[in-house]
Amino acid sequence: MSLAQGTILSGLGVGLNSSVGEVLVVKPQAPLPAWSKSSQSAADEKAALKQAIANVANTLDTLGERAGGTTAEIFEALKFLLEDEELFELAESNIDEGWTAGAGYGQAVDTFAELLGGDPDFDERVKDLQDLSKRVQADLAGIEMALTLPETGRIVLVGEDFSPADTAQFTKAVVGVITLKGGPTSHTAIICRSRSIPAVVSCGAAADLANGDTVLVDPVGDRVVTGGDESLATKAIEFVALNEDPVIPVRANIGTLADAQGASAETLAEGVGLFRTELLYLSAATAPTIDQQVASYSEILAAAPAGPIVVRTIDAGSDKPVPFLHMPHEENPSLGVRGFRLIQDHRQFIEDQLTSLEAARLATGREVWVMAPMIATVQEAKQFAELARGIGGYKVGVMVETPSIAAMVDQLEGVVDFVSIGTNDLSQYLFAADRMNPSLGALLNHWQPGLIRTLARIADGGKKAGISVGVCGESASDPAFAVVLAGLGISSVSVSKSQVTVVRNALSSLDLADCKEIANKVLAATSAEDAKAAALNALAKL
Repeated sequence: MSLAQGTILSGLGVGLNSSVGEVLVVKPQAPLPAWSKSSQSAADEKAALKQAIANVANTLDTLGERAGGTTAEIFEALKFLLEDEELFELAESNIDEGWTAGAGYGQAVDTFAELLGGDPDFDERVKDLQDLSKRVQADLAGIEMALTLPETGRIVLVGEDFSPADTAQFTKAVVGVITLKGGPTSHTAIICRSRSIPAVVSCGAAADLANGDTVLVDPVGDRVVTGGDESLATKAIEFVALNEDPVIPVRANIGTLADAQGASAETLAEGVGLFRTELLYLSAATAPTIDQQVASYSEILAAAPAGPIVVRTIDAGSDKPVPFLHMPHEENPSLGVRGFRLIQDHRQFIEDQLTSLEAARLATGREVWVMAPMIATVQEAKQFAELARGIGGYKVGVMVETPSIAAMVDQLEGVVDFVSIGTNDLSQYLFAADRMNPSLGALLNHWQPGLIRTLARIADGGKKAGISVGVCGESASDPAFAVVLAGLGISSVSVSKSQVTVVRNALSSLDLADCKEIANKVLAATSAEDAKAAALNALAKL
């Protein structure tokens, strides 16, 4: 069904340039065979599985070599997942129970996905695993998964979502991409950004587009316009750094040693605003010793960009279980025992982590701040602060992710030294919208007035309490929104390595008075669209 000319479809834009092209709807692949028990020997099934994995690995090599750049790097990481020995051994055990190779591998991937799911840092890895699983099962069943795309013309691809392998097959004719699902940090978004292909993701209404429709892909406007031309495209703000330093510090988010090294080598980040420590534990079968933790932390602290390093204590739960903590399944893990709540049953582990961080701090001489996730009350903040200060000589803070602590920040005077806002989780709880539900993406838009006013109240509460307030959520990666955050009174922002430069440029292009003026205009808006438009209009006039 084609939509009427001029119909506007809302989504989340990726990129700063627009494009016009003809829609080509990518239909779902043929269904995979249902999982079943095998009539062959386990040895034959294992041999078939090994060959299918090799075939898919060869395909990834070919596609990666053809695509190069960021795509090739992603494919190298995918091959690492594909050829994981533990995954293969788990598949073998399923085959030994009588399942076919495809069923055995699919079940093994589901088991791994369940272990990794629920965390934004691992959501994309889970999708990658599931895509690889489908490709292995398709190879076993003789189903072709290659995209057949024209080499000429101007095509806007429309699909539910695209895997890295799909995007590697994009031809030069692909001038735009629209996905019904996915988010701004999906591989579709990352690769489109790296290849300068305009995209609008999480655009559910695009399901009504038909082959041959002409559309304007307008990422800056977070929209698709049917029948639209370039004259309707929203123009991007070009930030030119006028000052040497940004109005507030821009820090880097890290989770591994490679992240720390990359942030140091490739950015001007002023320290680390979020060190996600759980990445060191999620795949560990046994609890690391304090010496092992000290060694890991020391390496990362030493490699991190100059400046303070804000370390988040373990943020795990049944949605992202740490194997050696043996956390039980929960019906609603986002509302369950996660983050600092682990202290109920795992106090010794949290104490060991703080002890290890203190030893690493002393060994490296770095300025370390520690903060606890999933704090809901002032009492919990006090409990963590007393514990941390009893162990180490670092600054102590808490994450602001729950509406309850967001309303009490002004009461944290003398309790903590700082707070850091995780806007992803705060939005989830504020709007009662599951982050994993693709149908609720609009509620998780960081331009939602309800979130912005909450951020303003948190900043005001921090000012009254005499504590600094940072933002380490995904929202800070939007340069225009980072300007608004500074204007609201946020003390610092922390973003992924790839966004440090662009956010620094934005925050170096104007002074704090300008930021406050823009923030005040945004605060008057009553919709996400109006809030973003107010910010962009104000920025354009400066």
